[in-house]
Amino acid sequence: MKCLKWVVALAAAVALCGVPVLATAAPDPPEAPHTITWWCVDLNTLLHVNVPIITARINLQPPDPSPIPDPCWSPWPVAVPQGSQFASFALWFTNKTYPPAVRAALEEMGYNFHSQSPAEDLMSKFVEIRAEVRTYPAPGEVVAEYRFDPRQNFRLVRLRQFWAGIVDYWIGPIVNPDVGVDLSVEEVGRLPLLVFPVVVGPLPTLPPGDYYVRTYWTLSADHNDGTCLDDACWLPAGELYYSGIRFTLVP
Repeated sequence: MKCLKWVVALAAAVALCGVPVLATAAPDPPEAPHTITWWCVDLNTLLHVNVPIITARINLQPPDPSPIPDPCWSPWPVAVPQGSQFASFALWFTNKTYPPAVRAALEEMGYNFHSQSPAEDLMSKFVEIRAEVRTYPAPGEVVAEYRFDPRQNFRLVRLRQFWAGIVDYWIGPIVNPDVGVDLSVEEVGRLPLLVFPVVVGPLPTLPPGDYYVRTYWTLSADHNDGTCLDDACWLPAGELYYSGIRFTLVP
């Protein structure tokens, strides 16, 4: 519900009219069109973002055949009005804790633990998110750059909140018997998912057309997500390239 603020009119108006004049506050800004995944999750609602959210085509248009009945479908690239802010996001999921065998192996490697929680471990080492807006096609020219504090730009959800009923399609069970990891699809759906939506813009005056955002993460030390010891479960220290997401700037 919109909140109405009442203010007393200016003294001149009171003098002229003899009675107080009341006014309402300016209306709330219009809500941006929402970005809906093909598995029908509203990203704006989930991430509490009220600007266009750009994302990859694989998230917006279902495969053929679709693994679910009646999938949603959204146009891609996402349209961003000139002069508007917009959001890009990156994500990472972790185990709830470091299983004993994983922890023992990491200790032997000299791993720098922050706590028994892999999610807390990541947040303690995550230094910066850097977003470059570039002309398209790649590699393009940098037209704007933004830097963000990850601690001020994250949402903690469960995997099943983001991937809804298709956790089994995207991830499935996680079974690594060598390190004592045996998680069912239901357990995987309950794992913590850290999502980092960053709001960029408004962009400098640019002509309509296609652009893309390159996202980089900087970590102070290596991070392991607690589900395995393979390369896929690690984020290295230093700056790493995370993704490049195309969007269309429209009048």
